[in-house]
Amino acid sequence: MNIDAHVHLVGDGWIEERFFLNLARLVAADAGKSTGTFPEPASMLDAIKDALFDTSGDTLIREMDAADVSKACVFTVDYGLLTGEPAVSIEQQNKTIADAVKRYPDRLDGFFSIDPRRPGALALFRRGVEEWGLKGLKLHPASGWYPYDEAFFPLYQQCQDYQLPLLIHTGGQPAPMKSRFGRPAYVDDVAAAFPELSIIMAHCGYNWWEEALMVCNMKANCLVDFSGWQQSFLRYPDHFYRVLRQVLDTIGPWRILFGSDGPYLNVVCPLKNWVGAFRDPQNWPEGITFTDDEIDIIMGRAFSRLLDPVN
Repeated sequence: MNIDAHVHLVGDGWIEERFFLNLARLVAADAGKSTGTFPEPASMLDAIKDALFDTSGDTLIREMDAADVSKACVFTVDYGLLTGEPAVSIEQQNKTIADAVKRYPDRLDGFFSIDPRRPGALALFRRGVEEWGLKGLKLHPASGWYPYDEAFFPLYQQCQDYQLPLLIHTGGQPAPMKSRFGRPAYVDDVAAAFPELSIIMAHCGYNWWEEALMVCNMKANCLVDFSGWQQSFLRYPDHFYRVLRQVLDTIGPWRILFGSDGPYLNVVCPLKNWVGAFRDPQNWPEGITFTDDEIDIIMGRAFSRLLDPVN
């Protein structure tokens, strides 16, 4: 069983245009880093959008089938208070996520996503869970807020009362988002205040992975996912596997989740290859090994138990 615990559905009018332009700037910077000749970012926009847009889940399901992924957890993101409001409201985006889950109930789970500063955020979250059947809360502080702000505690309390997990971005983020708000240490206060709330630190903090591990080591209700680490796997495989091994040895496999950060990172590393990074021992560097049980837990059993602790 392979479960992708971190997937975005993205559509036309869901995110303000300059976000995609800044993604294109990153692609251009990477393409020209060895030659100093950089493609024009604006010329890449249409191709980037074509590769990303999928609101129905149809494209995602085809990619999952090709990669032997049985289930995925999908959600949108709410950048609107920083970037300017998108054409499609965050309420409608979340409803579309729920509709995709209903379209593929055996293949998709959905989380509700909102900026906690948004008026009516708590009421919308309740609607997403109670009316639309969404199974968690996804937050993205890089849009300009600190997770430990007590103004957001009612949202965390509601999530804890529902016994649903909180997935919160940690690590860097392209402009116009601000990376400093993604420090894993800022999640520590939330974990301390809500010890019964399962908190997934997305991306294991990226380059702040040691900080994410510190938080997990001190707060037993915190987990990590390794979504978005595809570039590290491709460029520095020894480093990637040593980090994974150290995190696993410190907190155990039941607090580590496989994720892709698709569709964004699937452009860099197809989902099938990313599954293979964990499942295929031929990828593992000499001296670093994982047991079948460890990999099975990371690749699906941990997330399955998180959503359904009874089974």
